Amino acid sequence: MRVLKFGGKSLETEEKFKKLCEFIRNIYKKEKQLVVVVSAIGDTTNSLINLSKGFGNNTASNRELAILLSTGETQASALFAMHLNSIGVPAKSYSGADIELKTFGGYNTGRVCYLNKSKLSECLDQRVVAVVAGFQGINGDGEITTLGRGGSDTTAVAIATVFNVQAEIYSDYDGIFAGDPRSGNYKKLKSVNYDTMVTMVRAGSKVLDLRASVLAKKFNTPIVCKASSEPSKDGTSVNNLESDITSICSSESLRKITVVFSNESNRNKIIKTVNNILNDYNFYNFTINKNDVEFLVDERNYILILHLLSDKLNLLEKN
Repeated sequence: MRVLKFGGKSLETEEKFKKLCEFIRNIYKKEKQLVVVVSAIGDTTNSLINLSKGFGNNTASNRELAILLSTGETQASALFAMHLNSIGVPAKSYSGADIELKTFGGYNTGRVCYLNKSKLSECLDQRVVAVVAGFQGINGDGEITTLGRGGSDTTAVAIATVFNVQAEIYSDYDGIFAGDPRSGNYKKLKSVNYDTMVTMVRAGSKVLDLRASVLAKKFNTPIVCKASSEPSKDGTSVNNLESDITSICSSESLRKITVVFSNESNRNKIIKTVNNILNDYNFYNFTINKNDVEFLVDERNYILILHLLSDKLNLLEKN
């Protein structure tokens, strides 16, 4: 059995989309038990966030935003399954709710706590490719949640964990490098241990999502990071083996948020709120000044964190 995850950029054109489906067909000829996890196509998630701005994003509940954002992955999984079927590969799409991927935490900061493998097992036993919508789950009340940006990696690792197999994460790059491959001809790392991977991601490396890295470490789930354009290459393994590596990590897409307050009596409440929200997104550093709290977040989470802060601090007008 194999679990393969494809990111949004890997699916952003019809040519790339069909090429990956052909890749799955070639694997299916030899291995009949496959789970494919997909992200939203291209910039769909960003487009949905921008779309929400014109429909009350400033006053919408986090519940409605989660429902909206989850549609990107639902669309991608259905289309992927449809095309696989059209080229002779039996496939069926599943949402996070279908596989009972349960989360705790906020509507848009869900953390995986349970996954029911029975539906996927049934599908695999029938030699049907299971195409799972990444990034999404359900809370204890059965309502749709999202796992935060990059959450499709976490979905793939969660599925690999319950089936005790390796998670294959396919992105733009053939593995993990000693530096940002966009800014230099850095060496590719053959293997990275879990602790080092978590540190690298927190420092700005974008090959793998932080929550996926933490989950893999917790359950000792091996990961291999490969290029969707050249899936036959070895990539980089993430595991519990000791590895002697040196790398440079940086982030060039950080946005600064400052919460300003004039009444010091609100200070502790504001600090607690900021801390709770940042922890949900795996950010841990902020600066406390006399009349403000400031911190940096990455570009992709900026809008959601801004919305959550505004809501929790009661800064929005209620209709």
